[in-house]
Amino acid sequence: CVSFEYKRSSTACQLSSTCDRFDLTLNEVGNSYHWYLKVNDEVAISENPTPYAYLWLLDNLNEREVTSPAGVTSTNYYIGYNTGGCVGRNELLVTTKPVVEECAAECDKLSACVSFEYKREATNCHLSSTCNDLSLTVNEVGNSYMWYERANSYTGHATTGGNAYLWLMETPTSSPTMSPVTLEPTSIEPTCLHITTGGVRYDDGYLDVFVNTGDGNGYVGVTQSGVKYALNSVVLEKCYSGLVGLQVKNSNSNAWAGSIETSVDGGLSYTPMVCKDNCTPVGDSTASIVVDGDANGDRAVKCLNGDTCTLVNSGSWDSTA
Repeated sequence: CVSFEYKRSSTACQLSSTCDRFDLTLNEVGNSYHWYLKVNDEVAISENPTPYAYLWLLDNLNEREVTSPAGVTSTNYYIGYNTGGCVGRNELLVTTKPVVEECAAECDKLSACVSFEYKREATNCHLSSTCNDLSLTVNEVGNSYMWYERANSYTGHATTGGNAYLWLMETPTSSPTMSPVTLEPTSIEPTCLHITTGGVRYDDGYLDVFVNTGDGNGYVGVTQSGVKYALNSVVLEKCYSGLVGLQVKNSNSNAWAGSIETSVDGGLSYTPMVCKDNCTPVGDSTASIVVDGDANGDRAVKCLNGDTCTLVNSGSWDSTA
């Protein structure tokens, strides 16, 4: 196979063993098919025959790092995640584009654009000036949106989550560059959880904890169900790589109350998490939180009636979402 054609409107995919030169194609601007010519990384292309060409690299990064390609002619590259983008962060532009390349071109025009989202089924194109980290996204495997993070620096640009691809989305003006390479990541500080039962009368109670580490398995239970935690006891003290969020639940009418904090510096300092879903008040700190199977628990943040409540790191909280 030397090339393939793809028609997004009908998902038609056609592979060729002979269509290996631009002059063999129809060369019609706006044609419903996109033509993709396979390029060997070891061979430099002498010239770009058309301004409508893009150089793409599809490489499953799987926690590896991106390093600079040889002979860089552009800084407009993107790390593509198939797990959805940010909520409420489409500040720069909301439009439709027939193909993802055109959405990328809109982002390229704006120096403030740090990422874009693209939904192929509806051709939705959303540009953002603040959605610049995976932890800010919904991070849902199978989400209908692809999220493309702009990577205009290759200084140890690491990806997380295992669902990322490097898209070398460059519009070559003369000669396309060689592809970037990927390396094993350097050490990245994990996020450490610290959940402690309060010391006030009636703080002891039952608590179930679930964590999402962005590995595609969603929220997974990390505590034993049916355990009653005593006053001042530690419910959980553990570090996780790529922690996306935390969920807590209590189906028992004996409420649990305490603090839920995270550390991003290896446990040197801790910061309370933030209430995101099913708890009240949304956006408030979990320095003091009650989780109860009925409705009579009383602390600054409440997770009541046996609900499953979602918490996120304070740095990931978006009050406009």
